[in-house]
Amino acid sequence: MLRRLSIWLMILLALTACRRDAAMQEEGPELGLFLECPGDSDGTRADEGEVPGTADENALHSILVWIFNSETHERISSLHLTGDQLPMPGRVRRYAIPVSQDFARTRPDVDVFALANAASVGCTLHGGSTWQEVNDAVFGGTWFGVENPVRSVDPEQGLPMTGVGRDLHIEGEEPTLRVQTVQLVRAVSKLRYVFCRMLDEDESAPDVISVDKVTLNGNLIPNSEYLFTASLPYAIVPGDYALTPVETYGPGGLARNETPEKLAWAGQDPVSYETLLDNAVAEGTLTDWGTMYLRETDKMLTGYVDYSINGISHTRNFSMAAPGDFARNHTWTLYGYFLSGRNLQLSVRVLPWDYNAWSINISDHSVQASQFNVDDSTVDMTETSHDHFDVRLLPGTTAKCRLYITSPVGGKLMIRPQGDAYAFIVEPEMADIDPTVDAGCVNISIRRNPEAEGNLSGKYITLSFHVEIGEREIDANTEILNGKEYRFIL
Repeated sequence: MLRRLSIWLMILLALTACRRDAAMQEEGPELGLFLECPGDSDGTRADEGEVPGTADENALHSILVWIFNSETHERISSLHLTGDQLPMPGRVRRYAIPVSQDFARTRPDVDVFALANAASVGCTLHGGSTWQEVNDAVFGGTWFGVENPVRSVDPEQGLPMTGVGRDLHIEGEEPTLRVQTVQLVRAVSKLRYVFCRMLDEDESAPDVISVDKVTLNGNLIPNSEYLFTASLPYAIVPGDYALTPVETYGPGGLARNETPEKLAWAGQDPVSYETLLDNAVAEGTLTDWGTMYLRETDKMLTGYVDYSINGISHTRNFSMAAPGDFARNHTWTLYGYFLSGRNLQLSVRVLPWDYNAWSINISDHSVQASQFNVDDSTVDMTETSHDHFDVRLLPGTTAKCRLYITSPVGGKLMIRPQGDAYAFIVEPEMADIDPTVDAGCVNISIRRNPEAEGNLSGKYITLSFHVEIGEREIDANTEILNGKEYRFIL
């Protein structure tokens, strides 16, 4: 009886192992897609030359993603992301997209399109849209035009953001493939007007000074533009431009400032400059005339300021420095101030809008690492094709690997097994980036998981590397693997 029970237990365990192996085999290949969106998740300073956005300017309400075969334009997959599926503002998020065995085998180049906040431009694209429909999608008319300019962000719809990657190569090793990160930027740009006047020397009989109107000239903003462009700065649909000028009337009164010239752009850090203006508005020494969000243009924006001094009307023209300064995802501030002598001074500053306000200074915090190496004395390694290696673990032996990473200092290197991860133990899972310790050396060991059940012969993993710095996650595979692929096989 005991012998019969033992036999039944052995059969049951064998069947369980077979089901587990079958389940693992049924999981099939997947394509890893990383989306990077604007945001200010941790309050860190922006990259040099960038200006941070507000919470409403960064808000994500939905994202549509399409993946097409670059050559045939066949739709491979699509995603509609909402709610907790969305990336956090200022974060990168990975999405695993199931793909066919044929796709994993042929590895065609792909076109990836991503559209955030489609409702903000009245876009009716959907997951079943064709490559042609997505590629040729436009917005215009009343959407961020001049007839009824958008002066505040709709909290229910946000601002349109788009990203596109064309002819992207498939990287990685089956079952876990990947493409390079797709970066979303705002598809519109913004203008801000601010004014103040200097305190009069004789405050007992001050001059009566007012700014009456700011006019942006017509025939500058195009009637329509493409949603997606892989060659910034422009995505203008050929055709006419809106003829209507945009008039802006500010609040009554003009803030007084003892040293208004100190608020003029003088080459300082752009984030500090934005903070300088915001603080002056809060202190009552600068009058904010608000913000407008408009479609981009390839033309040079021009306009004029109507103002009065002691009842006498005057006009002062202004313009951007060159055509293209109002390309998408740019921000422009017109600062006007009156010095003694009643002269209106205008300061114009154009900068890229923040790509990601949490971005760090690349010169200090880019990933710097030496190529990943495997100690071939601990494994049986074969180059199966150019830069592709099969690394077979020897019985009872741990594979030893090494890399050196020196930047970003203070970041954390995350080491993630992809594939049959349950069959392996990879250590460490995380390593601090500190070039002062062993010159930044990270030793990695890979061995069979003794607790994994069933037949593990032929199970394999690849390694994926990412760096976490603050709230940001950086794909480090390019720097560490340098185009090489290693499959660790039992």
